[in-house]
Amino acid sequence: MRKVIYTTGLIAALAAFSSCKKYLDIVPVGKVVPTTVEDFRKELDAAYILALGDKGLASYRSDELKINETRSGDVNQVKPNFFWEENEGVNIATYNWRDFYRQIFYANHLIDAVGGATEGTQAQINQLAGEAYLIRAYAHFNLANLFGKPYNEATAGTDKAVPVITKIDLQKATPRNTVKETFDQVIADVEAGLALVNVDQFETASSYRFSKLSGLALAARVYLYTHQWDKSLTAAKALLEKKPTLADFNKSNNLPTLYNSVESIQAFEQNYNAVTIQTALVSDKLYAMYDQAGDLRPKVFYGKDAKQNNTVIKVTNSNSFRQSFRVAEIYLIAAEAAAQLNQPDQARNYLNELKKNRLTPAFYQVEVARLAALTGADLLKEIQDERFRELAFEGHRWFDLRRTTQPQIVHTLKGRTVTLQAGDPRYTIKIPTDAIANNPLLTE
Repeated sequence: MRKVIYTTGLIAALAAFSSCKKYLDIVPVGKVVPTTVEDFRKELDAAYILALGDKGLASYRSDELKINETRSGDVNQVKPNFFWEENEGVNIATYNWRDFYRQIFYANHLIDAVGGATEGTQAQINQLAGEAYLIRAYAHFNLANLFGKPYNEATAGTDKAVPVITKIDLQKATPRNTVKETFDQVIADVEAGLALVNVDQFETASSYRFSKLSGLALAARVYLYTHQWDKSLTAAKALLEKKPTLADFNKSNNLPTLYNSVESIQAFEQNYNAVTIQTALVSDKLYAMYDQAGDLRPKVFYGKDAKQNNTVIKVTNSNSFRQSFRVAEIYLIAAEAAAQLNQPDQARNYLNELKKNRLTPAFYQVEVARLAALTGADLLKEIQDERFRELAFEGHRWFDLRRTTQPQIVHTLKGRTVTLQAGDPRYTIKIPTDAIANNPLLTE
C-alpha cells in the first residue's frame, strides 16, 4: 500500500512562491502545472499523502489513555497535551495546522481547475472534483473540531471556529469564521462531493481515496455532529445497504482497523506516529468498560507489557493502520441517530448487530436482554459507552467528549495531578502560536 499512497512525481498547481509570510504557508511539491486527468490525480494524491496525526495527539487530552512513564524521552513531547496546556516549545508534539490548509489548498485548486483537464472522460473529471470537495470538507471538519467551539445550535452563529478557505488567495489573511459558517461550508462541500463522485469504492490499494461510500460515511458523521439526526440516519442506512459486513471476533482475531479489513471504508488517515502510539497505554477507565469474560475486544485490541500494563495493538504507526471510516462506526452512528429520533427499537437493532460480532454468544444474549429495557437518555449513554469501547484510539474519543457531555477528567503523571473541569474552555484547543504569528486575525 505504501507504494500506492506515496506516489512519486507528485506535482503542484502553482509555481513556487514565498511561504513563510503567507497565510497558507504552503510549499508546493513541484512547479509543473497539471493539464491532464492523470496530472490532476497526482496533484490530488499530494493532499492524500498528508495523513495528519492530530487526532492521535488530541487523544492525550481524553480519558482513553494514560502515559507510559518508562518512555521518558517521549513523555515530555506529549505531556503538555496530557495536562491540557499549551503545546508549544522545543521538542513538543504539536498540531499540523499548516498541513490541514495545505490539503485545502490542493482541493481548492482542483475544484477551480480540473474542469479543463484533458485526456480523460467527464466521469473521471467529476470523480476528481468530487474527491476534492470531500477532502476540503473533511479538512475543515477536523480543524473545526480541534480548534473551534463545539457545535451548539444556540451559539453556533457567534462561536468562533477556523478560517474557511474556498479560494486561493495567498496575499489575504482571513479571520476565523463562526462555527455555523464553518459547518455550513462543510455540509455544502459534502453534498457537492457526493453529487460528483461516481466510484462506489476503490480497490484496496487505492482505498485512501474518497468514494461514494466514504462520502456517505463523512455525511453521516457530519450530520450527526450537527444534530441533523434524520439526514445522518439516512446516510448511514444508504451506506449499510451496500456495505454491512462486520468482522466477527468469534471467528477470527483480525483487526478491523487495518486498511484491508472487511470493515474498511476509507484508509486515509494515520492518527499516530511512533512517539504518540508508543507512549500510550490503555486507561484504567477504558479497560474497565469491557466485560472481561464476555467481550472479545480486549484480547483483540490490546496486549500486555512486562509490567502488565494494557498496551494498544489495535492501531500502530504502521502504514497498514490507515483508517478514517469503517463499518462499525456507521452502525454506531445509525444507532445514535435513531435513538435521537425516538426510534429505540431501531437503535437497539443497530447496536445489537455490532455487539453480536464482538461478544461471546452467551454474553450477547445477556446484553440483548439488558438493552431491551433501555430507552431515552439511558439508551443514548449506552451508545456512547459502546463508541468508547469500539472506537478507542481511532481519533473519536476527544471529539465525542466535546460534542456530548464534556465531563471532568483527571490526569496524573509522575506525582502531578491536573483536572479538566466539566465544560472547561480547554475542551477547545488553542490555535498554534506560529499560525497566529502568520495571521494575527486569528486572535479575533
